Amino acid sequence: MPIKNTFLQLINGFVIFIGAILLLYTFINEDANILFKVFGVILIMFGAYRASTHWVAHKDDHLSEEEEE
Repeated sequence: MPIKNTFLQLINGFVIFIGAILLLYTFINEDANILFKVFGVILIMFGAYRASTHWVAHKDDHLSEEEEE
């Protein structure tokens, strides 16, 4: 199956990348504020959630199996 919207996937990947940069910054710079780490994790989780919802079209295979029973 093809990816639904490649532009949105690019944006989602960019959000994940920015979150990873923030987390790496907090590991490299020990004096960094804890908010950088929090926002980094939030951006990674938000980007991963959006990416997983936009990967492929939703399947309704389970609905036809439930109707047969």
